[in-house]
Amino acid sequence: MSRTCDLCGKHTLHGNKVSNSYNHQRRTWKPNLLKIKTEIGGTTMTLHICTQCLRSGFVTKKINTVPANAGAKKAETK
Repeated sequence: MSRTCDLCGKHTLHGNKVSNSYNHQRRTWKPNLLKIKTEIGGTTMTLHICTQCLRSGFVTKKINTVPANAGAKKAETK
């Protein structure tokens, strides 16, 4: 999995961690990505989306709805 948001293109950044004594150590900043199932154009797709895109409402999660009486037993009629 590449660490890139499929919508906005946010990706891993590289830089230095700087201590109080000004020592530099290389580090990476990774985006907070989630795998989200969504429906685009009638087809269900799994996208890697950063949390900012999800919060902004660019994509809505696909939720499998279960009927209210799915677990209920059928009543016998005589």
